[in-house]
Amino acid sequence: MPKTFKKVNPLISFKEFKKRAVIISSFTSSTGKRYKVKSIVGNEMYFLRLDAKSDLEWSMNLEEVYRAYKELDDFATNNFKPYVPITHSPARGLLIHLGLLE
Repeated sequence: MPKTFKKVNPLISFKEFKKRAVIISSFTSSTGKRYKVKSIVGNEMYFLRLDAKSDLEWSMNLEEVYRAYKELDDFATNNFKPYVPITHSPARGLLIHLGLLE
């Protein structure tokens, strides 16, 4: 049975969410993949997947990760698809790292 996650701070503002996100340098997805944050420009987070064979830089929009957090009740990675293309697992991993899901 897949692990289920629940919101820890459903009332967090985007301002507080971003304030927490900009200070992290790395995080791990819920599947154990490690990511190193390269930069945050505007609301876009750029990062590398440390376990990958390539140096491909990924990005995800923090506003959309926040919107997913506010709107979703089921945090299965597939449910992140309408919010963040491709980066479903990193998005959930970021929320876990920020202490917003348990």
